[in-house]
Amino acid sequence: MRRPRPRFVPRSEFGITAALAVLASAAAWFRLPPTTQQTVWAEDGTIFLNDAISGAPASHLFAGYAGYLQLLPRLIADGVIRTVDIADAGIMINLASCAVVGLGASLVYWCARDVIAARPLRLVLCSITVFAPLAPIELLGNAANLHWFFIWITLWILLYQPRTRIGAWMLAIVTLIGAMSEIQVLVLVPLLLVNVRGHNVWPPRIGLAVGLVAQIITTLLSPRVAHAGGLGGALRAYVGQVALPNFAANRQTMTAALGEQALVWEVLAIVPFVLSVLVCLRWGTALQRVAALYLVPGSFVIWVVDSYLNGYGGSPIHHAPFVFIRYAVIPSMLLLASIVLAAQVLASRRAPIAWIGTAAVAALVVLMVVQYIPTETNRSNGPTWANAIGAARKSCESLASGMNQLVVTAPRTKTALWTFPISCERLAK
Repeated sequence: MRRPRPRFVPRSEFGITAALAVLASAAAWFRLPPTTQQTVWAEDGTIFLNDAISGAPASHLFAGYAGYLQLLPRLIADGVIRTVDIADAGIMINLASCAVVGLGASLVYWCARDVIAARPLRLVLCSITVFAPLAPIELLGNAANLHWFFIWITLWILLYQPRTRIGAWMLAIVTLIGAMSEIQVLVLVPLLLVNVRGHNVWPPRIGLAVGLVAQIITTLLSPRVAHAGGLGGALRAYVGQVALPNFAANRQTMTAALGEQALVWEVLAIVPFVLSVLVCLRWGTALQRVAALYLVPGSFVIWVVDSYLNGYGGSPIHHAPFVFIRYAVIPSMLLLASIVLAAQVLASRRAPIAWIGTAAVAALVVLMVVQYIPTETNRSNGPTWANAIGAARKSCESLASGMNQLVVTAPRTKTALWTFPISCERLAK
């Protein structure tokens, strides 16, 4: 697919993009309740902070974990441990993770212009990065789940035609880090065939390819243990787990909705997104049609693959009470983006058809704003990192310096306890 030479970006866009990075980072941080802000999540403590504390600087950056590379979380953990007191490491790794998501939102705004030209619509699109109803429950504000956001960010980068060589190579750094942090960007490989003769499109593709080669090598050397579930369950759970929670990211509401009237609510939930992709395929440009296929059918594919390979497909479709699954977050964001893309397509139509898209986007904005503060997150009950380190330091006062203390992080479940040992000598620094 060949596109005409793009026009250069107005200077005002640089200021808007920079401001968005700051505002989106702050919005991501303040979505999290105070306890969540101070609680370290799972691999952030047991793997990334633990490796940063116990190893030489940068020695672990390219170490595989669970079958693939996690470069960015390791970079963040290493930087945090080298710059702040260990008691502040928890809040700093979460704050840095929100900053990365904020930067990602600004990149989405910048790179979506070839698909969504209208500035107000791109502002709504990039806000999905931070304001998606499901984002704060588990993904937002921790390094362990940053990798998911690279599926979303890289999609828009590959749909974009960089205007300058410098800009193209800066995006290549993003795609390289993204691919070396998230092996699932493999689903975006078909986009490498889009606009192959365009200006400056190759550097981001090169970054993606190099990162994926590194990921594949890591996977071959230390394969991930798959926990495949029932494929039928994964297929049937899509609407209930991905589409419907966009309208009510609340466990009590979801439990009620998926009761006797589940079919009615699920049909109502999926209809707007099906209509959006049909609008894009009917009236959109060639590039908009490609984007639409990734946003709605692609959402379904990503959900099914993730939930099936991670064992969720064999679980009951409707939990009582309802349980949110992290595999649904990025697919849900893709569905929301289809509304914005359809509005851009409809904007070229005559009124009142064009007004339908405007109304749909307005409804989307309201939906995200009213759900800005989550009712709960998976870290709402702590334990906070600073308190855990403080307790460990107090215990060390009566122990020899060579002894270890066991630090507990979230989540605390009946079947798993996330901990890691840290020496009293290190705690004393």
